[in-house]
Amino acid sequence: QRTIGGLFYLLCDEVGTMDWVVALQQLVELMNEVAAKAGKQISTLIHRQLQNWTAGLPSYIKVYLPISSCES
Repeated sequence: QRTIGGLFYLLCDEVGTMDWVVALQQLVELMNEVAAKAGKQISTLIHRQLQNWTAGLPSYIKVYLPISSCES
């Protein structure tokens, strides 16, 4: 029940073959889409959390993310 049948295993197979750069880019894009659809307060919170998370990443990872350093 917790894995919704074989869906969990299908996802694991797909994620296992996914490049980590693509996975991070998709995660950031998803968060930006959620923020765009949310209310202003939630959107601001999501963007702030995303910026805080990104700030803690090593620079060799940051270069792969579609985040502008001049966002406010």
